[in-house]
Amino acid sequence: MAETLPDPREAAADAANPLLAVAAQTDDASLRVALQDALAAGDDAGLRAALRAQPPARAQRVARALAAAVDARGEGIGLRFFAIPLVIVAGARNRNTVPGALPEVGKIAALLEQHGAVGVTRNFGLGNALVSAEALDALSPSALWRAAADPSQRAPLDALQPEPIAVAGGREQVQLRFITGAGITPQHLPSFLESASNIGTWGMVMTKELARQLARPGLEILPMPRPPQPLLNAAHAGRRAQLEAALSLFLGNTLRRFRMAVGDPEAVLSAHRLDGGAGELRLSLSTPLDDSLFEGFAWPLQPQDEAAEVTQLFQTVLSECRVTNVTLLDRVLPDRLTGGSVFVAGRMLEGLGREPARH
Repeated sequence: MAETLPDPREAAADAANPLLAVAAQTDDASLRVALQDALAAGDDAGLRAALRAQPPARAQRVARALAAAVDARGEGIGLRFFAIPLVIVAGARNRNTVPGALPEVGKIAALLEQHGAVGVTRNFGLGNALVSAEALDALSPSALWRAAADPSQRAPLDALQPEPIAVAGGREQVQLRFITGAGITPQHLPSFLESASNIGTWGMVMTKELARQLARPGLEILPMPRPPQPLLNAAHAGRRAQLEAALSLFLGNTLRRFRMAVGDPEAVLSAHRLDGGAGELRLSLSTPLDDSLFEGFAWPLQPQDEAAEVTQLFQTVLSECRVTNVTLLDRVLPDRLTGGSVFVAGRMLEGLGREPARH
Protein backbone atom coordinates (compact mmCIF):
# COMPACT_ATOMS: atom_id res chain seq x y z
CA MET A 1 0.00 0.00 0.00
CA ALA A 2 1.21 3.51 -0.80
CA GLU A 3 2.51 5.51 2.16
CA THR A 4 1.78 8.88 0.59
CA LEU A 5 -0.22 10.28 -2.28
CA PRO A 6 1.52 11.28 -5.52
CA ASP A 7 1.66 14.95 -6.44
CA PRO A 8 -0.98 15.34 -9.18
CA ARG A 9 0.13 18.77 -10.39
CA GLU A 10 1.68 19.32 -13.77
CA ALA A 11 4.48 21.88 -13.62
CA ALA A 12 4.25 24.48 -16.36
CA ALA A 13 7.62 25.70 -17.56
CA ASP A 14 8.09 29.34 -18.57
CA ALA A 15 11.41 29.62 -20.35
CA ALA A 16 10.92 33.37 -20.80
CA ASN A 17 10.97 34.08 -17.05
CA PRO A 18 14.57 34.38 -15.80
CA LEU A 19 13.40 34.28 -12.17
CA LEU A 20 12.33 30.65 -12.60
CA ALA A 21 15.81 29.68 -13.76
CA VAL A 22 17.40 31.40 -10.76
CA ALA A 23 14.85 29.85 -8.38
CA ALA A 24 15.83 26.41 -9.66
CA GLN A 25 19.37 26.96 -8.41
CA THR A 26 20.50 26.65 -4.78
CA ASP A 27 22.36 29.97 -4.68
CA ASP A 28 20.39 32.19 -2.28
CA ALA A 29 22.51 35.25 -3.09
CA SER A 30 21.66 35.01 -6.79
CA LEU A 31 17.98 34.65 -5.95
CA ARG A 32 18.07 37.74 -3.73
CA VAL A 33 19.70 39.80 -6.48
CA ALA A 34 17.22 38.56 -9.10
CA LEU A 35 14.26 39.40 -6.87
CA GLN A 36 15.65 42.86 -6.11
CA ASP A 37 16.06 43.49 -9.84
CA ALA A 38 12.51 42.33 -10.56
CA LEU A 39 11.10 44.51 -7.76
CA ALA A 40 13.00 47.55 -8.98
CA ALA A 41 11.79 46.93 -12.53
CA GLY A 42 8.17 46.50 -11.39
CA ASP A 43 8.02 42.99 -12.88
CA ASP A 44 5.02 41.83 -10.85
CA ALA A 45 4.01 39.23 -13.45
CA GLY A 46 7.44 37.60 -13.25
CA LEU A 47 7.40 37.68 -9.46
CA ARG A 48 3.97 36.05 -9.29
CA ALA A 49 5.09 33.35 -11.71
CA ALA A 50 8.13 32.66 -9.51
CA LEU A 51 5.83 32.29 -6.50
CA ARG A 52 4.09 29.47 -8.39
CA ALA A 53 7.36 27.66 -9.15
CA GLN A 54 7.43 23.90 -8.73
CA PRO A 55 8.35 21.73 -6.90
CA PRO A 56 6.80 23.22 -3.73
CA ALA A 57 10.15 23.65 -1.97
CA ARG A 58 11.10 26.05 -4.75
CA ALA A 59 7.94 28.13 -4.30
CA GLN A 60 8.56 28.20 -0.54
CA ARG A 61 12.11 29.44 -1.08
CA VAL A 62 10.97 32.22 -3.43
CA ALA A 63 8.21 33.28 -1.01
CA ARG A 64 10.64 33.55 1.92
CA ALA A 65 13.19 35.47 -0.12
CA LEU A 66 10.60 37.86 -1.55
CA ALA A 67 9.15 38.65 1.89
CA ALA A 68 12.67 39.27 3.19
CA ALA A 69 13.44 41.57 0.25
CA VAL A 70 10.37 43.71 0.96
CA ASP A 71 11.15 43.83 4.70
CA ALA A 72 14.79 44.77 4.09
CA ARG A 73 13.83 47.72 1.90
CA GLY A 74 13.74 50.08 4.90
CA GLU A 75 17.53 49.98 5.36
CA GLY A 76 17.70 50.30 9.14
CA ILE A 77 14.26 51.41 10.24
CA GLY A 78 11.72 49.86 7.93
CA LEU A 79 8.00 49.88 7.43
CA ARG A 80 6.85 46.28 7.83
CA PHE A 81 3.57 45.17 6.27
CA PHE A 82 1.68 42.21 7.69
CA ALA A 83 -1.67 40.43 7.68
CA ILE A 84 -3.39 38.52 10.48
CA PRO A 85 -5.35 35.56 9.04
CA LEU A 86 -8.82 35.06 10.51
CA VAL A 87 -10.39 31.62 10.15
CA ILE A 88 -14.09 32.32 10.63
CA VAL A 89 -16.55 29.54 11.45
CA ALA A 90 -20.05 30.90 10.89
CA GLY A 91 -23.51 29.40 10.96
CA ALA A 92 -27.11 30.58 10.85
CA ARG A 93 -30.59 29.09 10.55
CA ASN A 94 -31.37 31.53 7.75
CA ARG A 95 -29.20 33.51 5.38
CA ASN A 96 -27.02 36.02 7.16
CA THR A 97 -23.98 38.18 6.56
CA VAL A 98 -20.70 38.66 8.41
CA PRO A 99 -19.79 42.36 8.13
CA GLY A 100 -16.81 43.24 5.97
CA ALA A 101 -15.32 45.76 8.38
CA LEU A 102 -14.54 46.01 12.08
CA PRO A 103 -16.44 48.90 13.72
CA GLU A 104 -13.86 49.30 16.51
CA VAL A 105 -10.52 48.24 15.06
CA GLY A 106 -8.75 50.47 17.59
CA LYS A 107 -9.81 48.07 20.34
CA ILE A 108 -8.12 45.21 18.48
CA ALA A 109 -4.87 47.19 18.23
CA ALA A 110 -5.07 48.13 21.92
CA LEU A 111 -5.67 44.50 22.87
CA LEU A 112 -2.58 43.39 20.95
CA GLU A 113 -0.49 46.06 22.65
CA GLN A 114 -1.89 45.21 26.08
CA HIS A 115 -0.88 41.56 25.70
CA GLY A 116 2.65 42.29 24.51
CA ALA A 117 2.13 41.30 20.88
CA VAL A 118 3.17 44.67 19.43
CA GLY A 119 6.57 44.62 21.15
CA VAL A 120 8.97 47.35 20.03
CA THR A 121 7.05 48.15 16.84
CA ARG A 122 6.08 51.81 16.59
CA ASN A 123 3.45 53.63 14.53
CA PHE A 124 1.53 50.36 14.70
CA GLY A 125 -1.74 50.45 12.80
CA LEU A 126 -4.46 48.11 11.62
CA GLY A 127 -6.96 48.54 8.81
CA ASN A 128 -10.61 47.99 9.66
CA ALA A 129 -11.35 46.06 6.45
CA LEU A 130 -11.72 42.28 6.54
CA VAL A 131 -9.80 41.45 3.38
CA SER A 132 -10.08 38.36 1.18
CA ALA A 133 -7.18 36.11 0.16
CA GLU A 134 -7.84 37.01 -3.46
CA ALA A 135 -7.29 40.70 -2.67
CA LEU A 136 -3.93 39.85 -1.10
CA ASP A 137 -3.02 37.78 -4.16
CA ALA A 138 -3.66 40.84 -6.32
CA LEU A 139 -1.32 43.14 -4.38
CA SER A 140 1.65 44.48 -6.30
CA PRO A 141 4.91 43.16 -4.79
CA SER A 142 6.86 46.03 -6.35
CA ALA A 143 4.45 48.64 -4.91
CA LEU A 144 4.89 47.12 -1.44
CA TRP A 145 8.66 47.17 -1.93
CA ARG A 146 8.59 50.87 -2.80
CA ALA A 147 6.24 51.70 0.08
CA ALA A 148 8.48 49.92 2.60
CA ALA A 149 11.18 52.53 1.92
CA ASP A 150 8.76 55.48 1.89
CA PRO A 151 6.11 55.34 4.66
CA SER A 152 4.11 58.06 2.90
CA GLN A 153 3.25 55.53 0.19
CA ARG A 154 0.35 53.67 1.81
CA ALA A 155 -1.46 53.04 -1.46
CA PRO A 156 -1.06 49.22 -1.42
CA LEU A 157 -2.96 48.87 1.87
CA ASP A 158 -5.37 51.72 1.25
CA ALA A 159 -6.63 49.94 -1.86
CA LEU A 160 -7.80 46.89 0.13
CA GLN A 161 -11.57 46.85 0.46
CA PRO A 162 -13.92 45.26 3.05
CA GLU A 163 -15.35 41.92 1.94
CA PRO A 164 -18.52 40.81 3.75
CA ILE A 165 -19.19 37.07 4.06
CA ALA A 166 -22.52 35.64 2.92
CA VAL A 167 -23.57 32.85 5.28
CA ALA A 168 -25.90 30.22 3.83
CA GLY A 169 -28.64 29.10 6.16
CA GLY A 170 -28.72 25.71 7.82
CA ARG A 171 -25.06 24.77 7.99
CA GLU A 172 -21.74 25.87 9.43
CA GLN A 173 -19.06 27.03 7.04
CA VAL A 174 -15.41 27.99 7.33
CA GLN A 175 -14.37 31.26 5.72
CA LEU A 176 -11.15 33.26 5.55
CA ARG A 177 -10.44 36.94 5.96
CA PHE A 178 -7.43 39.04 6.94
CA ILE A 179 -6.74 42.10 9.06
CA THR A 180 -3.90 44.01 7.43
CA GLY A 181 -1.57 46.52 9.00
CA ALA A 182 1.88 48.02 9.20
CA GLY A 183 4.39 49.24 11.73
CA ILE A 184 7.90 50.63 11.91
CA THR A 185 10.58 48.43 13.48
CA PRO A 186 14.38 48.82 13.49
CA GLN A 187 15.91 46.02 11.45
CA HIS A 188 17.95 44.71 14.39
CA LEU A 189 14.91 44.37 16.69
CA PRO A 190 12.04 41.85 16.63
CA SER A 191 9.24 42.84 14.26
CA PHE A 192 5.53 42.43 15.01
CA LEU A 193 5.69 39.08 13.21
CA GLU A 194 8.09 37.83 15.88
CA SER A 195 6.63 39.54 18.95
CA ALA A 196 3.12 38.30 18.08
CA SER A 197 4.15 34.78 17.02
CA ASN A 198 3.01 33.24 20.35
CA ILE A 199 -0.70 33.35 19.69
CA GLY A 200 -1.41 31.74 23.05
CA THR A 201 -0.87 35.11 24.76
CA TRP A 202 -3.48 37.02 22.75
CA GLY A 203 -5.48 34.69 20.50
CA MET A 204 -8.38 33.88 22.83
CA VAL A 205 -9.02 37.45 23.95
CA MET A 206 -8.90 38.60 20.33
CA THR A 207 -11.39 35.88 19.34
CA LYS A 208 -13.82 37.15 21.99
CA GLU A 209 -13.44 40.78 20.91
CA LEU A 210 -13.84 39.93 17.22
CA ALA A 211 -16.94 37.85 17.97
CA ARG A 212 -18.42 40.80 19.89
CA GLN A 213 -17.78 43.24 17.06
CA LEU A 214 -19.06 40.93 14.32
CA ALA A 215 -22.14 39.69 16.20
CA ARG A 216 -25.46 39.81 14.36
CA PRO A 217 -28.93 38.53 15.33
CA GLY A 218 -29.28 34.91 14.28
CA LEU A 219 -25.57 34.53 13.51
CA GLU A 220 -23.25 32.14 15.32
CA ILE A 221 -19.65 33.13 14.72
CA LEU A 222 -16.23 32.00 15.90
CA PRO A 223 -13.40 34.14 14.43
CA MET A 224 -10.05 32.47 15.13
CA PRO A 225 -6.93 34.57 14.50
CA ARG A 226 -3.72 32.94 13.41
CA PRO A 227 -0.17 34.32 13.86
CA PRO A 228 0.58 37.36 11.67
CA GLN A 229 2.37 36.79 8.39
CA PRO A 230 4.33 38.92 5.91
CA LEU A 231 1.74 40.47 3.62
CA LEU A 232 2.95 38.57 0.54
CA ASN A 233 2.89 35.20 2.35
CA ALA A 234 -0.34 35.60 4.29
CA ALA A 235 -2.75 34.25 1.67
CA HIS A 236 -0.98 30.87 1.61
CA ALA A 237 -0.83 30.60 5.41
CA GLY A 238 -4.46 31.64 5.73
CA ARG A 239 -5.74 29.18 3.15
CA ARG A 240 -3.82 26.41 4.87
CA ALA A 241 -5.39 27.27 8.24
CA GLN A 242 -8.85 27.53 6.64
CA LEU A 243 -8.55 24.09 5.04
CA GLU A 244 -7.36 22.52 8.29
CA ALA A 245 -10.36 23.96 10.14
CA ALA A 246 -12.74 22.94 7.36
CA LEU A 247 -11.36 19.38 7.40
CA SER A 248 -11.92 19.11 11.15
CA LEU A 249 -15.47 20.46 10.81
CA PHE A 250 -16.21 18.08 7.91
CA LEU A 251 -14.97 15.03 9.79
CA GLY A 252 -16.74 15.95 13.01
CA ASN A 253 -20.11 16.32 11.31
CA THR A 254 -19.74 13.47 8.80
CA LEU A 255 -18.39 10.84 11.20
CA ARG A 256 -21.20 11.60 13.63
CA ARG A 257 -23.75 10.91 10.89
CA PHE A 258 -22.02 7.68 9.77
CA ARG A 259 -21.62 6.32 13.28
CA MET A 260 -25.22 7.04 14.21
CA ALA A 261 -26.39 5.18 11.09
CA VAL A 262 -24.00 2.31 10.30
CA GLY A 263 -20.75 2.67 12.23
CA ASP A 264 -17.29 3.64 11.01
CA PRO A 265 -16.82 4.50 7.32
CA GLU A 266 -14.25 3.38 4.79
CA ALA A 267 -11.84 6.19 3.91
CA VAL A 268 -10.10 6.60 0.56
CA LEU A 269 -7.34 9.16 -0.04
CA SER A 270 -6.73 10.04 -3.69
CA ALA A 271 -4.85 12.55 -5.86
CA HIS A 272 -6.58 14.23 -8.82
CA ARG A 273 -5.25 16.37 -11.66
CA LEU A 274 -7.53 19.20 -12.74
CA ASP A 275 -7.72 21.05 -16.03
CA GLY A 276 -4.78 23.39 -16.48
CA GLY A 277 -2.43 21.19 -14.46
CA ALA A 278 -3.68 22.08 -10.97
CA GLY A 279 -4.21 19.33 -8.42
CA GLU A 280 -6.31 18.29 -5.45
CA LEU A 281 -5.96 15.68 -2.73
CA ARG A 282 -9.32 14.22 -1.75
CA LEU A 283 -10.75 12.30 1.17
CA SER A 284 -13.78 10.11 0.46
CA LEU A 285 -15.93 8.45 3.13
CA SER A 286 -18.38 5.67 2.30
CA THR A 287 -19.84 2.42 3.63
CA PRO A 288 -20.87 -0.84 1.92
CA LEU A 289 -23.96 -0.88 4.15
CA ASP A 290 -25.64 2.21 2.67
CA ASP A 291 -24.77 3.66 -0.75
CA SER A 292 -26.45 6.95 0.13
CA LEU A 293 -23.81 7.63 2.78
CA PHE A 294 -21.04 8.97 0.56
CA GLU A 295 -19.21 12.21 1.43
CA GLY A 296 -15.97 13.84 0.38
CA PHE A 297 -13.53 16.65 1.15
CA ALA A 298 -11.17 18.24 -1.40
CA TRP A 299 -7.87 19.98 -0.58
CA PRO A 300 -6.78 22.20 -3.52
CA LEU A 301 -2.98 22.18 -3.60
CA GLN A 302 -1.36 25.60 -3.45
CA PRO A 303 2.08 26.08 -5.02
CA GLN A 304 3.78 25.82 -1.61
CA ASP A 305 1.86 22.71 -0.51
CA GLU A 306 3.82 19.45 -0.30
CA ALA A 307 1.60 16.52 -1.30
CA ALA A 308 3.34 14.28 1.25
CA GLU A 309 2.74 16.78 4.04
CA VAL A 310 -0.95 17.17 3.24
CA THR A 311 -1.27 13.37 3.02
CA GLN A 312 0.27 13.09 6.49
CA LEU A 313 -2.19 15.68 7.78
CA PHE A 314 -5.12 13.65 6.43
CA GLN A 315 -3.74 10.47 8.01
CA THR A 316 -3.12 12.14 11.37
CA VAL A 317 -6.61 13.63 11.58
CA LEU A 318 -8.22 10.33 10.56
CA SER A 319 -6.19 8.51 13.22
CA GLU A 320 -7.24 11.04 15.86
CA CYS A 321 -10.86 10.45 14.81
CA ARG A 322 -10.33 6.67 15.13
CA VAL A 323 -10.93 5.93 11.45
CA THR A 324 -8.82 2.83 10.78
CA ASN A 325 -10.00 1.59 7.37
CA VAL A 326 -7.98 3.94 5.15
CA THR A 327 -6.85 3.26 1.56
CA LEU A 328 -4.24 5.42 -0.20
CA LEU A 329 -4.27 5.30 -4.00
CA ASP A 330 -0.81 5.46 -5.55
CA ARG A 331 -1.83 6.77 -8.96
CA VAL A 332 -3.02 10.17 -10.17
CA LEU A 333 -6.71 10.15 -11.12
CA PRO A 334 -8.62 12.55 -13.36
CA ASP A 335 -10.86 15.22 -11.88
CA ARG A 336 -13.97 13.14 -12.58
CA LEU A 337 -14.13 9.37 -12.71
CA THR A 338 -16.21 7.32 -15.12
CA GLY A 339 -19.79 8.05 -14.18
CA GLY A 340 -18.99 11.61 -13.14
CA SER A 341 -18.04 11.08 -9.50
CA VAL A 342 -15.37 13.39 -8.09
CA PHE A 343 -14.87 11.22 -5.00
CA VAL A 344 -13.91 7.55 -4.64
CA ALA A 345 -16.19 5.26 -2.64
CA GLY A 346 -14.73 2.04 -1.27
CA ARG A 347 -17.01 0.05 -3.58
CA MET A 348 -15.40 1.79 -6.58
CA LEU A 349 -11.84 0.66 -5.85
CA GLU A 350 -12.04 -2.56 -7.86
CA GLY A 351 -13.06 -0.67 -11.00
CA LEU A 352 -10.31 1.92 -10.78
CA GLY A 353 -8.01 -0.34 -12.77
CA ARG A 354 -10.08 0.60 -15.80
CA GLU A 355 -9.85 4.34 -15.12
CA PRO A 356 -7.43 6.39 -17.26
CA ALA A 357 -4.34 7.22 -15.24
CA ARG A 358 -2.58 10.59 -15.43
CA HIS A 359 1.18 10.67 -15.90
